[in-house]
Amino acid sequence: MTAGRLVPLRALAADARFSWCAYLPARRATRTVVLVHGSDRDPVGLVRTFSTWADDHDTALVAPLFPGGVPEPEDLDGYKQVLLPAFSFANILDAVQEDAIGRHGIPGGSFDLFGFSGGAQFAHRYALVRPANVRSLVVVAPGNVTLLAPGRRWWVGVDDLRDLGEGSTVAGDIRNVPVLAMVGGDDDGRGVISISPEEPRWVPGANDSGVTRVERLQTLVSDWRAAGVRVGHLIVPGVAHDFRPFVEPAQAFFDAHDGR
Repeated sequence: MTAGRLVPLRALAADARFSWCAYLPARRATRTVVLVHGSDRDPVGLVRTFSTWADDHDTALVAPLFPGGVPEPEDLDGYKQVLLPAFSFANILDAVQEDAIGRHGIPGGSFDLFGFSGGAQFAHRYALVRPANVRSLVVVAPGNVTLLAPGRRWWVGVDDLRDLGEGSTVAGDIRNVPVLAMVGGDDDGRGVISISPEEPRWVPGANDSGVTRVERLQTLVSDWRAAGVRVGHLIVPGVAHDFRPFVEPAQAFFDAHDGR
């Protein structure tokens, strides 16, 4: 079969500080998967990794680039929180989708969402504030997590979403989204995922979900399941912080929830 086409990074029409790339399958796309990069900021690499599968399954791929230093010059992690007091990265992804739909005719409506590491932080928080936009969700090795049980402010919890302009999250909304949460059994990460009170993103409870990525993901899974969210949980033995072993399970999960 003839291969599809990579759409190189281009500036976002609504805010040129951000950009996005895409992959258009050889045949007409019937669904869209959004891929969110980690701290390495390599959306093109993610798209290339998923492109063969995308061709085989008539799937458009869209991947935003969230550069470091936007909106605050010294902040490299803001996008992972999705919502800042005066800025919404959720709105940026919405605008990326509008661009991709308008320029390339990719399918509109809800999409499947994949995130690795910092991208997994973004992905599960985006799904909390835009659950109607997400058809299914795969999160791989997030360093920090957002819980649904009451008593915590954003981003550790959801109690103050109304103050951030997003209204209040109802657990029933995210219960409509099937979720697969994955991590490598050797993915420790304690040297980089712990947040100190001196950091801008610190909030009370920032480190309460566990010491390692494995522990923090287990906390997320248990908390979301207690709220009625359908969460699959996969720990792959012998794998550290590497997204490649999780690509095929993610693709199988998206296929299982295709709904076409």
